[in-house]
Parts: sequence; structure tokens; C-alpha cells
Amino acid sequence: MLPGLAQCAQLRSQPVRDLAYLLTAPPPWHSGVEISRQRLLGPQGWPQLLALDANPTPLLAWLAARPTRRLGLYAEALLGYWFSHTPHIELVAANLPVRDGTLTVGEFDFLLRIDGEPCHLEAASKFYLQLDSAPHALVGPGLRDAWWLKYRKLASQLTLAQHPAARLPDGFEQLAASSRLSGWLFFPADTAPTHPAINTAACRGWWCRLQDSWPQQHPHSRWLALPRLQWLGPAQADEAATQTLPAMRAQLAQAEGPWLLAELLPDEHGVWQEVARGFVVPDSWPAPQLLGALLPRLAA
Repeated sequence: MLPGLAQCAQLRSQPVRDLAYLLTAPPPWHSGVEISRQRLLGPQGWPQLLALDANPTPLLAWLAARPTRRLGLYAEALLGYWFSHTPHIELVAANLPVRDGTLTVGEFDFLLRIDGEPCHLEAASKFYLQLDSAPHALVGPGLRDAWWLKYRKLASQLTLAQHPAARLPDGFEQLAASSRLSGWLFFPADTAPTHPAINTAACRGWWCRLQDSWPQQHPHSRWLALPRLQWLGPAQADEAATQTLPAMRAQLAQAEGPWLLAELLPDEHGVWQEVARGFVVPDSWPAPQLLGALLPRLAA
């Protein structure tokens, strides 16, 4: 079982498991204004999630009305469902832009009332691989994003209510800003995070090249390749959907780009549960052209 995610793993519906993960997983880094999981869940949070897992039809219909292939939009849709259906939270606005003339200077992810108290909540779910021991060298698998860029952008987003162009709903003049961060950080065997903002309790995995020896928790475990919209909560699968390590290596030899894999073992009910995860990248990763475009942005 993945450390810290045992409650999520009890849930059988993938979207409900993903929602529980977004509400409860440890943040990858500290923003200084992280909202507590208890405040988001409320007094009936887990009973609500268990009831939704028993009948996920309302959540599935909500997602079907908001189709997307982007992980960030999928995560926003899940949180939007929770904020619209849990009794102690009122969703006042989502993705509310702030415009200064014709220029959009930013947008509020969520404006909420939690137990009647106004709150500006910025949410993000990020997946970064540590290139080397440099503290800022956490980059997205597609090399178009990096932790240090998001770290700086989030700090700006959290002050958006102070912008002169911000037009807030009535009652939101004295607005507290909070963040809800989730995601995974992936490290080679010989490196570890060095920046003090990185959460030592973050969800952590490994990354290696295709031809390397992959870390394996148990000799009889099986493997599952995770599509992007299944990156959030801990993976579950029937045995027929999983593969042995040699079969997975053979499959990825024909694939392109980085792939996120889950290593699984069966629980007492015969459901294969994730025990670890990692990225397998091509031997040519990181692509010099993409990395060359990203590094100047990190140095700015």
C-alpha cells in the first residue's frame, strides 16, 4: 500500500479515488498557506466519499458533461464537483478572470465560502522529475513545465485579490488566499530534494531510463501503464489488465516518450493495488532542444 494513501485505496471507483486523492494527499511543496484536508473534507467528508464510491453515477455524469484530455482540467472538474455538492462549502466562482483593460492578468481558480467564510483557493496537481541535484531541477516529463516556474507563479496567483483590477463578489473584500497542492515527485536512485520548500512527506516515486534496471518492490508484483488521466489516485486493476515486468519492458521498447508506471500487488480481495510508481523515459530523455528552451526560463 502506498504510504499516506491507504484511505484512497479503499475506494473502487477511479474518479472517486482521484477526488479523494485531490482532497487529502500531502502537498509536494509548502506554499505557506496550504488549506487543511480537514477543512476541505468537513465533518462528513469520508462518509460522503464512501457513499459516492457506492454510487458514482452523479460524479460520472458531472465529468461526462465536462470532457477533457488534460489532467489539470480533469482535476478542476473533480474539485468543482466536491465544492458544488458538499454541504459545508459554497462554490461562488471558478476560473474567474482578472482583466486590466484587454490584458488578462490572472484568474481565481476557486472562490468559495467554507463554513460561511470567504476563501480564494488556488489548486494544482503537478508531476515533476528531478534531473540532477540542483534544487530547481524538477521538470515536467514533457519538459514544458518545471517546479520552480510553478512555485513562482503560485506565489503571484495567491496575491491576485490585491490587484487593482480584481473585481470580487460582495463579501469577499477581506479575502484569505489558500492553496491545495497535490501531485508526485520522481527521483533517480542517487538524488533527493534539496530545496527547503519541498515537502519531505510528498508522494514520491522513481524515474529511470528504459534500458536501466527498474526498481521493483516485490519479485511477484505486476505492472500497469497509466494514461495521463489516471495519474492522480493510487492505481487499481484486475490481474488481466496488468503485465509482468518483462512484458512491460517489451511494450515500452516500442513506445515513445516518458511513461508513468504503477507496480501492483494483490490485496486480500484479489484486487491489484499500487505499491509504487515511477517514470520510464527513453534513453534520449531529456530532449536537448526542449531542455534548452526550458533552462533559460528557470534561470530568469
